[in-house]
Amino acid sequence: MKNNTNVLLEQVLTHIETNNPYKRQARIIRILREMKGLDQKELGCLLGVDHSTVSRYERLGCNDFQVLCRLSEVFDSSLDVFKV
Repeated sequence: MKNNTNVLLEQVLTHIETNNPYKRQARIIRILREMKGLDQKELGCLLGVDHSTVSRYERLGCNDFQVLCRLSEVFDSSLDVFKV
């Protein structure tokens, strides 16, 4: 069963047009952060990283499995959302 975050995200993702999987992942991270009402500094605190690192994730994506797991927890979403 899908939670509300995953359903909303699926609706938004239909409008993201990119062939680059990391760029798609980066946009997903930004969209989820904004949906949660967090700024980059707040998300950074939840992840244990600096806001500049969050900015990099939102521009380039993230390949750190532990960070992706933490993002999944913070956003109450499936880890599959972040797959590339």
